[in-house]
Amino acid sequence: MKKILFATTALVATAGVASAEVALTGTAEMGIYNPNSETAETQFFTDFDIRFTLSGEADNGLTFGATIDLDEAADYSDDVGGNDTGVFELPSRQGGEAIFISYGGATLTMGDTDGAYDARIPEMALAGGTLNDDETVHLGFNHGDGDAFGLTGLDGFGDGQIARFDYAYNSFTFSLSAEQVADGADVSGIGDTVWGLGVSWSGQVSAIDLTVGLGYQTLEDVADVTGLAVTGGFANGISAGLTYSVTDIDGLSDDVTHVGLGFGYEMNAIAVGVNWGQFEYDGDNQSGWGLAASYDLGGGLEARLGYGYSDMEGVWGSGDYNTWSLGLNMSF
Repeated sequence: MKKILFATTALVATAGVASAEVALTGTAEMGIYNPNSETAETQFFTDFDIRFTLSGEADNGLTFGATIDLDEAADYSDDVGGNDTGVFELPSRQGGEAIFISYGGATLTMGDTDGAYDARIPEMALAGGTLNDDETVHLGFNHGDGDAFGLTGLDGFGDGQIARFDYAYNSFTFSLSAEQVADGADVSGIGDTVWGLGVSWSGQVSAIDLTVGLGYQTLEDVADVTGLAVTGGFANGISAGLTYSVTDIDGLSDDVTHVGLGFGYEMNAIAVGVNWGQFEYDGDNQSGWGLAASYDLGGGLEARLGYGYSDMEGVWGSGDYNTWSLGLNMSF
């Protein structure tokens, strides 16, 4: 079937600018899902997202651009880390837009973007996709992008506006980032800036496409997070990865450690990914595993199946639950 293209591109020539480009892309999903087997019933699932991407190049070789994701712009929260608990009530006002300027190997990005920690450390969801992110919402997955308590990173702990500087040299990429906690103000007992450092290397070793990432992120009086991850892709379509992190949270007597594993397989139209992870603190843990499977039907249409299992023991509470989803993903 012939694909209907909704993306549009416009080229504009103006004084002092070599060229500018505007592109519109979108995704839509429909199906069924269960977000929590213990508290919810199976429900209909629908989601629609539009993304604008703008880019250009100046006469002196500088490239620049911006993106805005309308789904994130509508859904962003006023609470820390995007949660709705109201624990800290800091002014997180970033709404899905990011702006960059680049020259050579150097790039400065500001707005709704990843901190250095998350940008440089690969995640363990290596293949496939799901409607409701079942493979990444389980309690053992490390997103690296922050939560209200700093277990997986510190992005979004402040006002949501992140400034990150990247420099790419040969196979290495170095990153430095900062996020203001409350528009630059020093919040008592928390601090004023989330700082991040990260470095990654990508290359081929003995026919394996290898990526190694190391990151560190800190917020005064709250937490320090250090993480390492390695992923490898093989010629037969199999991929594997390992991640480990240590979080030192102020006020806790012991560090929170995380270990995660990921496996993927991609061949022709089929993609399947499985991951497992566990957070541990003073002998107690929360863990989980996730499955993502997809089949490419062509033309931007994809069938998706997902499953996630979560288990808590000890300090985080106790009990287990699962999530699942099934349906179609459409890319335009």
